[in-house]
Order: sequence, then C-alpha cells, then structure tokens
Amino acid sequence: MASIELSGVSRAFGEVKAVSELSLHVADGEFLVLLGPSGAGKTTTLRLVAGLERPDAGRVRMDGHDVTGSLPASRDCAFVFQQYSLYPHLSVFDNLAFPLRSPLRRSEPAEVKRRVEEVAALLHIEAKLARRATELSGGEMQRVAIGRALVRRPRVFLMDEPLSSLDAQLREELRVELRRLQRSTGATVIYVTHDHVEATTMADRIGILERGVLQQLGTPLEVYGDPRTLPVAQRLGSPAINVLPAQWFEGRTPAGTAHVAIRPEDVRLSPEGEAAGFRVIECSLVKHQLVAERQGIEVHARVMLDQPLAPGSPARFGFPAERCLFFDAAGRRLAGAAHPGGL
Repeated sequence: MASIELSGVSRAFGEVKAVSELSLHVADGEFLVLLGPSGAGKTTTLRLVAGLERPDAGRVRMDGHDVTGSLPASRDCAFVFQQYSLYPHLSVFDNLAFPLRSPLRRSEPAEVKRRVEEVAALLHIEAKLARRATELSGGEMQRVAIGRALVRRPRVFLMDEPLSSLDAQLREELRVELRRLQRSTGATVIYVTHDHVEATTMADRIGILERGVLQQLGTPLEVYGDPRTLPVAQRLGSPAINVLPAQWFEGRTPAGTAHVAIRPEDVRLSPEGEAAGFRVIECSLVKHQLVAERQGIEVHARVMLDQPLAPGSPARFGFPAERCLFFDAAGRRLAGAAHPGGL
C-alpha cells in the first residue's frame, strides 16, 4: 500500500476552480473520506491522485515520490465508481479475473484462479462465480466491481460514491463489509461521498470539501464536536444542527455572533421557564424527535417522551450555553462562550 500527499494542488476547468490549493496527507493504511456536496471537488481530487487529471499547480506524491507527471498506470491506483462498469457478457469469475489477465500483469491461470476465489470468498460471492453479470442484483454487482479492484492488490483504492445507487439496507451492509475488508487488508483508501452517515461510520478521518477548498480535516468525532465553520457544522448530523439567530440570546453571546448552533441531542424540552413561544410541528416517539417552530425558524430536538405532543401545542426549549456553538456572519467559528444559563 502507499501514503499519499497533495501539496498546494489546484485544478480549474475554465472559470470554475474545482480544487483550490489543496494540501492533504493520507497515511499508509488509512481510510480517508472526502465529504461534500456535488461540485465540491471530491471526484476531481480522486482523479488528480489517480493521474487522470493533471494539476494546474502543486505536487502529488506517493510514498514520498513525486508522481505529478506520472502516467495513471504507473501509480497503480484502483478506481471504484458509482456505476458498476462490469462486462455484461462475461461471468462473475471473468469480470474479477479481467485485471489479472491484462497485458501489464499476465498472471498464470493458477494464480488467477486462486486470487479470484480468495476475493470472492471475502465478498461472499463465491457461489456466483459462474453467473453472468446481468444475472446479479445491484448489491452483488457492486461487490463484483469492488472485487475487481481488490484482486489487483493496488497501492491505493479510490472510491467515488460506490454505494449511492443502492437501497438503504444494501448500503448499510456494504459499508460494514468495505470497512472490514479495508481493516483486514490494510489498504489505503480515499472514499468520496455526500452521505454524512457513510463518512462518520467508515472514516478514520474526514475531509470536508466546499467549492474546492478543504474546510476541515479530522476524525469524525473532532469534526462533529468541534467544527471550525458553520458549513462544516451543518455537514454532519441527522437531523442537522439547529442554527438560531443571535438575537434570541439577547446579548448573552460572544461579540460578533450572528448565528448560534446547537445539536438536536443537546436541546432540552423544558416545561417551565427558559425559551417559550414555540409551536409543535411534528412529534415522533419512535424516532425520539420533536420539531417545533418559532418566528418561522424550526428547531429539532431529540427527546424522550411518554406521550406525543399534538401539532400546534406550545413547547418550551432550553439551549444549554456549554453546548452552543457561535459563528459570525461569514460562518466562522468564534471563541468564547455564552453567559451561563443559555437561552
């Protein structure tokens, strides 16, 4: 496997800056997830690592060696795409064996058989080897696509939203499977997604990309609990973090505060005192979720209730000061804390 380093890498397409001065180090054997919306520069970053795009500026290194000008074949990266990209006329065995039979490798038939069967067993598709790709379910086809990358034993795996076209249950199963495979093989993985659940459950570290700029890099807990900007805070969590106007806090916030953010699990439902004036919109005992509105602004809370609150009924919330995050008008995190007592 390999470590990867991007130093001040930029790539533009016409007037659009897809990646801007990106500096990033991925350790050997690390599972790094790049998270962000469409157009954030995630796929372009993968293509820069693979050599499918050349940077306008900056350097790309693998294991300390400069590969900025190297051809994709010499970098030995395996790309797994959102779409399965299988050969429909070939069997599962032949799809898996295809990289090993390429002119660059020309592995012996016995070695091909051994490695294909080994990967098929890892992915629980050993009973499907004789079937045509068109006879498989979506989840099985994606397993074959992942297996075709695994069988090569590349230095780096680059995965571009490989599970996004699958249903929720299959996505959850394959997330667990992929993480297990990565740990067992010690593979270096850069994984792209817009799904915060995938990011937080799979990553050793998460890189948040917005408009080609790396906003923050850290472990899932670091990024979730200590976001540097409001867009980063809003990227992780379901329901999303509540963003409240500073005016609600009547001057009890750090200087320059425009937005006060608090996670739904940190909001209190308070029968007496604190913040009144809310009207219930939705209450789910199963999801432990309460949604209420005040002055056109919705607040989501994760609370345990014995009885549901009827839509339209009044509610009082508490926002503990020690759980609030403060941001200026530009979305930058502010140091300091509110005065004790919250809202």
